[in-house]
Amino acid sequence: MKKIHILSILFLTALFFTTACDTNDVKNKEEIVKATAENVDESDLLLTYIENSGDFMNSPKVPALIPATEVKQNLANYLVIDLRPQFAYLNGHIDGAVNIKLADLYSYLRYTVPTNHYEKIVLVCHSGQTASYATSLFRIIGFGNVYAMKWGMSSWNKSLAAEKWSAKVSNKFGNQLETKGNAKNAKGAVYPILNTGETSGYAIALQQADTLLTQGFNKAMVKADDVMANPEKYYIINYWPIDQYVLGHLPGAVQYQPKKSLKREASLASLPTDKPIVVYCYTGQHSAFATAYLRMLGYDAYSLSYGANSFMHGVMKSKIGHAFDPATEVQSFELTEGELPSKKVAVAQESTEEKVPTAAPVVKKKAKVEEEEGGC
Repeated sequence: MKKIHILSILFLTALFFTTACDTNDVKNKEEIVKATAENVDESDLLLTYIENSGDFMNSPKVPALIPATEVKQNLANYLVIDLRPQFAYLNGHIDGAVNIKLADLYSYLRYTVPTNHYEKIVLVCHSGQTASYATSLFRIIGFGNVYAMKWGMSSWNKSLAAEKWSAKVSNKFGNQLETKGNAKNAKGAVYPILNTGETSGYAIALQQADTLLTQGFNKAMVKADDVMANPEKYYIINYWPIDQYVLGHLPGAVQYQPKKSLKREASLASLPTDKPIVVYCYTGQHSAFATAYLRMLGYDAYSLSYGANSFMHGVMKSKIGHAFDPATEVQSFELTEGELPSKKVAVAQESTEEKVPTAAPVVKKKAKVEEEEGGC
């Protein structure tokens, strides 16, 4: 009996220490998990996800713009989403287009619409800039069939162009340009700090996209007047090829090569994290794509409204090109008035006869046709 009693004591002692160790292990694991979430480098995770997912911003696919003529020819196969305010939509929109607020677009495309059923999803706005900003964010999170309509609704009908694009072109600062080159910042090892609380690059990208779309494009753009009033305040990026940069650019602007310079191994690390960044291109559309990308990474970035056409339109026409020209860029397509889309679009019939959301009609996808992405 004495021997059995001693064995029992030894067993209980071992059980005590085992239980205590297990408890400590659980506690330590909780601390490790918590520490991992707190100490994760979200910027690195996000950049790694972007790089491993095609690096859209630094690829030939950017800017994902398509002309109004293509949209007109494919209304039965494309989902057209009008991002303009409701009053503008009611006054005249593309037949079949649905009116969605930018702040609601993330939820609409992620949870309401069977996006893979459409050949292309076309975002339209007044000028093509808001749509480009949103398209960039959706491309980064994996929506490869989302496009922005070039020049926006200004290219659809002359009456709309008169209100926006035709009214915004200017040569206001065409005589204040410089041709000398300006050096980029030295490359650093610091990127903006992100604090989404997520621990995967994809989850971080999703949260950033949702946040930026909710904030809206107005917070991400700046006018040439504001930049020229205090150019030293900004790190100004001329987002053109070098051969056009030397023909004339904003004072102090630094040239970054489109589709290449904003890579981590290229010049991304030269961007300041403590100063507003202004990106400008020819039209404000390509720069909207770049600005969306930079803001997703946490930079305080802004797209110059209407691009170089807003302050050096005459120089664009005479030297550089890419000048807005209503004679070639604006169509006379009809506008549909009213609250709801009027076009009756056939619903794709799946073999299971499954129902699809009534908020957006679904059409059969046509065979994929390879085409070159548009420029700005």
